[in-house]
Amino acid sequence: MEKLVTKRNISLIGIVSILIVVTSFFIIQNNNKEDEKLFDIFLANLYNEENTNIDEKLYYLSSLDKPNVSFFSDLKLTSIENLDRYKKIDKDILLLKKAINDLDEDMIKSLSLDDNFTFNEIAKIYLYNLNINNYEFSESEKDNLNNFFIKAVKRLSNEKN
Repeated sequence: MEKLVTKRNISLIGIVSILIVVTSFFIIQNNNKEDEKLFDIFLANLYNEENTNIDEKLYYLSSLDKPNVSFFSDLKLTSIENLDRYKKIDKDILLLKKAINDLDEDMIKSLSLDDNFTFNEIAKIYLYNLNINNYEFSESEKDNLNNFFIKAVKRLSNEKN
């Protein structure tokens, strides 16, 4: 038993454990860098005219579970399939872009009426821009108008009547 615990054996165990830690660190770093490289390629393609396989790259990046990598590809694709992986502000941005990109009047209207939606004022502006007849609000809302655009729409609506 005393022969097993020698300085030589302890130093060998120490060297092997250090090699294992260093090797695992490099493996973890390389796995993260692959996604980062693809993300960099995607960003570079935004500024280049040569967009080979951009859709494949976007779908791949969108399918990753890392929200800091997949958010911009979901934004570019206007995809709301994976909303559960994002923070509230990111979810709201994706929902707003999807509604505006599709010009989905019902979705824009529901977002504009949702008080928990971060960009409900912007959704109201798009809703009114789609059709001035969408401009309806209650008496309590008339007193609480703080948005210049909404005040302008109210004035325009009153002038038409």
